[in-house]
Amino acid sequence: MWSAFLVFTILFGLVSPADYSRNETRKIALIQPNSDPWQGGAAAYRRDLNTMIRLSDRALQEHQDISFVVWPETAFIPRIAWHYRFREDPEMYELVAQLLSYLNKAPVPFVLGNDDAVPEGHTADGRPGRVDYNAVFLFRPGENVYPPAPERYRKMHLVPFTEHFPYRKAFPWIYDLLEQNDTHFWEKGTDPAVFSVDGLDFSTPVCFEDTFGYISRRFVNKGARAIVNLSNDAWANDAVSQYQHLSMAVFRTVENRVPMVRSTASGQTCFIDPNGRILSMAGPFTETYLVGEIPLVGDRHKTLYRIWGDLWGILFTGASVLILVIGILTKLRHI
Repeated sequence: MWSAFLVFTILFGLVSPADYSRNETRKIALIQPNSDPWQGGAAAYRRDLNTMIRLSDRALQEHQDISFVVWPETAFIPRIAWHYRFREDPEMYELVAQLLSYLNKAPVPFVLGNDDAVPEGHTADGRPGRVDYNAVFLFRPGENVYPPAPERYRKMHLVPFTEHFPYRKAFPWIYDLLEQNDTHFWEKGTDPAVFSVDGLDFSTPVCFEDTFGYISRRFVNKGARAIVNLSNDAWANDAVSQYQHLSMAVFRTVENRVPMVRSTASGQTCFIDPNGRILSMAGPFTETYLVGEIPLVGDRHKTLYRIWGDLWGILFTGASVLILVIGILTKLRHI
């Protein structure tokens, strides 16, 4: 039976690719600054901001008809809305002001990663308390930059122990230890947001969210017709891990028959078509940008994965457990 499924999968892969050459397309610019945005303080944040502005300007000057520009996950570290509103740190506010001025004058919208800090309560010394989310912002020049009120997506599946600590009440000393060592904890988002720019409806899974099929399926079933992933794998400092991440992300395009683009801090920034083919890719650990086109796809034919999700995987897992239990019980009866 397993051999039959393997043969069927191979044959299906050979006959299923669709032709999207006649589809209308949208052009997108992806920025790869080749830096770990969390390394360093204000000077490093300013350097990275200037790098991304320079690369974005080059992309916009050298290519026509770009629909929007994408910066990676947490590409800009200072909390945009927070520092604009409270201005507790003059240096951070100055960086936010520089960014907002640039975005408001830009010829196209920008999608970028940032910490979405929301006021909540007060600290022991009377300052405003806050709740943080690992978020994606969509800024439209002249519309939602001043005051900063971007459209947003908050990451729903956080990395355990590095982005979210689920056992804070049971092990508060571990939580405090991680926090003292500069671990950045966020709260979970709940809304699978769908953005729309220039007729393209898309969603923005953050980093390793594109390795989970159910997340992209949820986006697409809500209306997304493209996946725009923002990632930061620079912390690993290893091309192998970046390619491994990419190899898992490719499956999201085939499962849902939608294209994907990935804007990453250090790799692998790329364009992937709905058949899972990598159309173009920037070199790892290079400071660069990548401009390409993805097809506009409709919603005429839902894939089996969009209909059933992980049902078959769950059934096969359950069947395996059942067969194992039956085998053990049968063996015990004959002892």
